[in-house]
Amino acid sequence: MKKWELSQPDEKAVSEISQYFGLNEIASRILVNRGFTTREAVEAFLFVNESHQHDPFLFNDMEKAVETLLEARSKNELVLIHGDYDVDGITSTVMLKEFLEENGWRVDVYIPHRIEEGYGIQPENISTFKENNVSCLVTVDCGITALDSVALAKKFGMKVIVTDHHEVNGDLPPADAIVNPKVPGENYPFRDLAGVGVTYKLVQALSEATNYPHPERFLELVALGTVADMVTLLDENRYFVKKGIELLANTKRVGLKRLLERLGLRNLTSHDISYKIAPRLNAAGRMGSANDAFNLLIMNDPAKADSVVDRLMELNSIRRKTEWAIYKEAIEIIETNDLWKDPVIVVAKENWHVGVIGIVAAKLANRYEKPVAVVSLDEKIAKGSIRSYNGYDIMNIFNEDILKIFEEIGGHSSAVGFSLKRDQLEPFRDYIRNISLEEREEKVIVDAEVRMEDIDDRFIEDIKKLMPFGQGNPEPVLLFKDVLVEKIHFFGEDGSNVFLHLKNGEKNLEVVGYNFKNLSSSLSTLPVTPTRGDVVVNLRPMGNGVSYYLISLDVKPVFSVKNREVSHILSRSKEERTLIKVPYPSKTKLLLSIKEELRGKLAIVSLTNATTQNILGCLSRYYTSRNLGFVNSTFSKEEESDIVLFTLAGFLKKHRLDEFDVFVVNEFQDFLAHRDSELVKSFLDIVDKHPGKFIFVASMEHPGLEEFLKKEKYDVVELRTGEPEEFLFSDQRNSFDLGSLVDAHSFAVVVSEKKLIPDLYRKIGKDAIVYYTSMDMEKKIKAIGLMESGSARKAIITSNTDGLPTHIKGDIFFYDFPLSIYEIVDLLRRKSVVNLCYSSSDIEKRRYELNKLFPDREKLKEIAITAMNLKDKEKLEKILESEYDLSSATLRKIYLDLLEESGFNFDRWSFSEDERIPWRLLERELEIAQFERTVSVLSKDLKWIFNFFKDTVVK
Repeated sequence: MKKWELSQPDEKAVSEISQYFGLNEIASRILVNRGFTTREAVEAFLFVNESHQHDPFLFNDMEKAVETLLEARSKNELVLIHGDYDVDGITSTVMLKEFLEENGWRVDVYIPHRIEEGYGIQPENISTFKENNVSCLVTVDCGITALDSVALAKKFGMKVIVTDHHEVNGDLPPADAIVNPKVPGENYPFRDLAGVGVTYKLVQALSEATNYPHPERFLELVALGTVADMVTLLDENRYFVKKGIELLANTKRVGLKRLLERLGLRNLTSHDISYKIAPRLNAAGRMGSANDAFNLLIMNDPAKADSVVDRLMELNSIRRKTEWAIYKEAIEIIETNDLWKDPVIVVAKENWHVGVIGIVAAKLANRYEKPVAVVSLDEKIAKGSIRSYNGYDIMNIFNEDILKIFEEIGGHSSAVGFSLKRDQLEPFRDYIRNISLEEREEKVIVDAEVRMEDIDDRFIEDIKKLMPFGQGNPEPVLLFKDVLVEKIHFFGEDGSNVFLHLKNGEKNLEVVGYNFKNLSSSLSTLPVTPTRGDVVVNLRPMGNGVSYYLISLDVKPVFSVKNREVSHILSRSKEERTLIKVPYPSKTKLLLSIKEELRGKLAIVSLTNATTQNILGCLSRYYTSRNLGFVNSTFSKEEESDIVLFTLAGFLKKHRLDEFDVFVVNEFQDFLAHRDSELVKSFLDIVDKHPGKFIFVASMEHPGLEEFLKKEKYDVVELRTGEPEEFLFSDQRNSFDLGSLVDAHSFAVVVSEKKLIPDLYRKIGKDAIVYYTSMDMEKKIKAIGLMESGSARKAIITSNTDGLPTHIKGDIFFYDFPLSIYEIVDLLRRKSVVNLCYSSSDIEKRRYELNKLFPDREKLKEIAITAMNLKDKEKLEKILESEYDLSSATLRKIYLDLLEESGFNFDRWSFSEDERIPWRLLERELEIAQFERTVSVLSKDLKWIFNFFKDTVVK
């Protein structure tokens, strides 16, 4: 997800512009952010007109170009316009052809075939032009790198005029005139014309020379090419596009008018050109012949217009399918071969369609956040396209030596096309792998923070005054801060697009975002709706209103904790030891509120793994697993985690008090129930020495809790709701029939062990929603949304979900035996009916698994003796797998590590029992004790169980 930064414009300039021009503050901020800080600059920008155009004769060679063409007309010589196959080149060709023919020149045109010929002027075509008696060759949107071809044309006696806008790469071609604002030493004051803009300057100059009255009629073509080629919409480009869009709305071009009608375009914007018109025109050159687009623009026969439009629409559809297929193949190659590690990704395959590899490269650059080259291979040649990312100037990454390996190369800072011999691809790759790109953090500059209630008719009208938007004058970037996100929905073929519904009071906004495949790994919190968050959008005028397109999303769950403010509680806990009594349904929200208040990392310490897993599961409903750390006696995952969950043994083994502002002690009554444990004693000693570092939480009562709190003088904060949670139990222990749910209308089956879900789904769940903590984020959001909205009638869910099953309008069936009492407590809300469905064998199975996870000293001694006899680690692992049922490689490694901690030496294959007790064994004592307490409670009769929870759960 892109990072953003709120701009800090000159407030005085904002105020002056707002008052003088009668603009709202947001529009004025945008202008100042774009560099328009004076009345004169703003006036020129807002009221741009024909007077803002530059004299075409400021080009060094414009006079030569005009004289050459006038001479060709006077001699009735054939002028050939050599164009290009993209929108910029096609519109340039159409404009110059129509102007010259209308004013007495003999004209022919040539647009190369992208696939068969490639970019630029091919020498073999020059010979053909000569045979066709071409006397004057004019290039549009190409030619500046065609040194050999221009030299050959001159050798054949042709006059050559090069009009182009691409960067100069080395020497200039030996043309009679070169009109290109990027030529070194050029005097023309605006450098960023498109190819069609340069051609228009030639038409303007010729119009002066021939007294042609209406060159501006061609501005509709100039607007198309200028926007499509993504040059900056500043200076005279702004006038070209603004005036051109007005002309486009009432175009007399039969084919173009029919295309606009087919696309349903009214109230045209620059965005419509970029994303609707240009792709259809470009599809001709990409997938077939650019002549289809050329003919559309010049045709006069309405009867033929539909067939040409149909052809362009079909080609665009083929283009999209081809592009998508290559995109997926490229991702697979990149991921399989770890190419994403290179500073510039080079991905290649046989016979990829060269017409779309540039688009694919751009998409991949956005996905991997670095420049990407996509290369199509045939038997001898590799043709490629590179797209930049985050402002890297990719033309500058090539030194003179590497440039020699290319057959052809050209482009600009953000896009480069090239071809080279196939055997030069590896040297190219090697060079790319060893370049060093400057580290850059992509950061979006937000123009202004805006409230939803600020969006009114006047706001929209003022924003529209800044149009047309594009390069150099980007669409406004706005921040909606701390708004309610009512809905989040992912859509699209690969689930990479997202839809948001924002709400603030009575005001609603819809936001759509495209290509957010990495959303799950970028979000710090899981966007389970409803949430609040900061939403950064592009504002895009569309029709009579505006649309909003997502740039960045930073959301957090909606938390609410009654009574005292969390900030006050945290402040108080620094001065005296504080315990918060909180109803279990509010506990997760309390913990997240503490995290939000701290604005740093939060540590939570629980007595056992089972209790830690409980709080981990509840938090995972709101947080991605990437942001939740876990530390126990043998495992540690803390890096990049916002919240780190410690078991007591994990805390004592690895705690670093200075790394966290606050440690929340989760379910403190559990610690007091085991005060005789050496681990608990050690922990309470640390608490006594650092009282301001800990805050204590309890959601259940305990006989010794009140006495301890009074004796140790703890401050007790009660966050009680005043509303008793209503729940009922049903006893189906040792008698539950899973088949009874097959025809049930609604239910939620809860399992403590995730591995049971596939079997349950096969038996009862064809129409059930499945949810578990580690599932893919998009699927998780969908599952939660369906359950919270009441749309889901059946669900199979893991335990520890912050009460998620209680959203299903039906009974809850706890299928297997829980590891901790809190898995049951988690369900006691919303008038739930909890069916206890476990059996005695389930309890034994859990006990067996727990003893396997936490072996005792005797079992380790037994394995040590086996190891000494085997003296072979590989054989020992096989014994652990077959005789000790340790199918998991991770668990086998834990056992081997425990052997070493207990005194086993694998170098000597000897065992000398260490007096130090491994942390895992110390942790075992608490795990077993806590589990047996759970067994004790949940093995009683139903009335006893009901009263136990009724009396102990904090209301």
